[in-house]
Amino acid sequence: MRVTLEELRASAERLFAHLEARGYKDLEVDEDYYWEIEEAQRYDPTKEPSGFSMGQLSDDMSEVRRILGGEAPPVARGLVWLAAVLRRVGEQAIG
Repeated sequence: MRVTLEELRASAERLFAHLEARGYKDLEVDEDYYWEIEEAQRYDPTKEPSGFSMGQLSDDMSEVRRILGGEAPPVARGLVWLAAVLRRVGEQAIG
């Protein structure tokens, strides 16, 4: 599967517009810690994952905000931090 940055950007914009049309401007995320599966295991459906670790949404969002504010350089890993936060937002903002 090949994806383009244009597709990802346009999809994100459309999904954010969807939330805004439903009155969302922000969301309170009460949960902070989540289970994380090691990357090597996450994409191997032939094996049961076992190498769980903990992720923290507040840390993820802190790193995203540092990038946004220019305190840290944009790095591709930032997409992983952003994805964790977006997952929880998507789970909470059903509709």
